[in-house]
Amino acid sequence: MSELARELHDQLAQPLTGLLVQTEVFMREQQGHREVLDQLAFVKTSVREVLNDMRQILCDLRGEPGLANGLVLALGERLLATCQVRTGMKVSLWVSRSWPELLPPETSIHMYRIIQEALNNAHKHGRARSVQVALQASRERLVIKIRDDGRGITWLEDKKPIGMGLLGMRERAALSGGVLTVRSRPLAGTTIMVSIPREALRWSPKHVLPAS
Repeated sequence: MSELARELHDQLAQPLTGLLVQTEVFMREQQGHREVLDQLAFVKTSVREVLNDMRQILCDLRGEPGLANGLVLALGERLLATCQVRTGMKVSLWVSRSWPELLPPETSIHMYRIIQEALNNAHKHGRARSVQVALQASRERLVIKIRDDGRGITWLEDKKPIGMGLLGMRERAALSGGVLTVRSRPLAGTTIMVSIPREALRWSPKHVLPAS
């Protein structure tokens, strides 16, 4: 099963992810062309749905547990706690009261991996001493903010190509129907924010809770 999962990831998931990212780039270049943007939005949504299904199939094949029932717990007791011990950084987690108890499994996985990569970058590249992770929710969207006190990302100022880690985070945000933005200044820390509209949270029928 793991070999099949690797083949599906390499031969199907990766090319589809590249197509999704290129569609996002082309949409930014077509601002002002409403009809073109509408067609591209349809393509983007269709590709994202296929990719979300593919990601869940890959998780099932690999026997990986979903995080839908415990994203906050997994962050607090696993990821953040381990990160503090491994790196020595002070990592805090704040969760708004309106944060949903349940999320689609694929969305939870993408959120978890984005935060994981942001923490790695804060330590490895930013030399941060502390990181704040905030999960915020409104009626319209979910927002994840990862803010560190490191030395910043210098290549944002130098216009250098983005790293594969950040590219992966942007891909995961896009797969969740959201957008990832980065704010950083030399010696002034980095803030990574992911904004996901609630309407983009897509439940597979087998993950919908039964009626009480």
